[in-house]
Amino acid sequence: MSALRDEIRAILREEIAALRNEAGSMAPAREEVRIASGADLTRFAQELVQRATEPGFADRVARRELVFDLATPMPSAAPAAATPPIVTGPRRTAPDRLDKSLITERDINALSASARSLRIAPSSRLTPLARDEARRRGIRIERDKT
Repeated sequence: MSALRDEIRAILREEIAALRNEAGSMAPAREEVRIASGADLTRFAQELVQRATEPGFADRVARRELVFDLATPMPSAAPAAATPPIVTGPRRTAPDRLDKSLITERDINALSASARSLRIAPSSRLTPLARDEARRRGIRIERDKT
């Protein structure tokens, strides 16, 4: 009876160890990335493109089996400068608004050169030429909800 218990205990120890190893391997692999400048970001992107040709790399990233963490920056002796905004570009302004039932290319051309968005009524229609002109100029069409 004692030999049977010892055998069961040995089997349980092996199975528990195997389960622990499987649980440990389920955690995603992590790679630390240092990005302190645009050049670092470009280098990282180029490395990703190169590694994407490796078999299974893209699948591992898509399944989150491989994740990337930003490395914590090293403290420097110089005082920290104000952090620049992540996205820079022209300051957003309130969208232009047209309250017409039919909006034509002429209406789009009449908008200011700096217009980036246009609000229209839900029932307004755009001619195909007006839609093409808005797309060409990078103007986003936004319909009012009411």
